[in-house]
Amino acid sequence: MHAEFGDNLRITFREFPLVPTHQHAMAAASAAEAAGLQGKFWEMHKLIYDNQKTWHEQFDVRPTFEGYAKQIGLDLPRFQKDINGEAVAQRIFLDGKRAHSLGVKGTPTVFLNGREVPFESLPAEKLRVLIQEELRRKK
Repeated sequence: MHAEFGDNLRITFREFPLVPTHQHAMAAASAAEAAGLQGKFWEMHKLIYDNQKTWHEQFDVRPTFEGYAKQIGLDLPRFQKDINGEAVAQRIFLDGKRAHSLGVKGTPTVFLNGREVPFESLPAEKLRVLIQEELRRKK
């Protein structure tokens, strides 16, 4: 979407791991946030989501996420430290606190200029139309 809308669109991603429903949700959120501390949040996020069927049944996802870290060129010792560090834990905690304050109940939940987008409007083609309408309103 950024390629299409450029600086007219700002995307903010917040973590809301559905624990205990998804056994590796916290590990995935932590991996993405740890990668983010090295400027590679979106690269890790993409690998985690694109390969979810590969790792979601694994007992221990750490080796898989460490492999992704190597693949995107992260400093692996730093990633290993950060994934269990206070900065990552605090980011996820604060995201969860904010989500609860907004009434978020599940994922994905999308807000467009402070208003929750109905779930049925989340497919890319429908979301694109909502963004275009919002941009027209701002002019």
